[in-house]
Amino acid sequence: MKKFEYLLHKNRIYRYVIKYSKYKRVLGGDVLKEINQFYTFNEYMKNNKLSPNEEDYIEMIYRLYKEEKDIKISNLSRSLNIRPSSVSNMVKKLQHKGILRHEKYGSIILSNKGEEIGKQLLNRHNIIEEFLYLIGVRDQIHEETEKIEHTISVETLVKINRLINFLKNNKDVLESLNTYR
Repeated sequence: MKKFEYLLHKNRIYRYVIKYSKYKRVLGGDVLKEINQFYTFNEYMKNNKLSPNEEDYIEMIYRLYKEEKDIKISNLSRSLNIRPSSVSNMVKKLQHKGILRHEKYGSIILSNKGEEIGKQLLNRHNIIEEFLYLIGVRDQIHEETEKIEHTISVETLVKINRLINFLKNNKDVLESLNTYR
């Protein structure tokens, strides 16, 4: 199987065959073919295993789970400002996916898989919110975080987290950023 690398050059994306050597990676050959990397938003989102709604539910269940172990449909309904019947339907869906367990009128309990996903989702939320705060977003920061968190890639999130750590460890740079704003 051939490995490829993509290169943006003069607003065009090209695909190159990559040849690996023991010591370095070398781009080999000429341009194989120009490719079009533009798709609709929905096309980019196709690979997500969970919908944004499912992610919001799991994240909130995890938040509540950290505070109190006994989570009921009514608690979740109040926390998300959603009708209990809608919450009940989503809980059934998430139970079917193995993310949680729930018996009628009983507590909602995250599975190990659900707990891990919830932890990752809350971490993602916190990283994005902290980044927005650092760059000066104050009005509707929660709403902006919600919009971004469902579309961001893991790679971008890791880079943002590195930037946050860099800014925290280099107060002079952070002060310059604050002055720039």
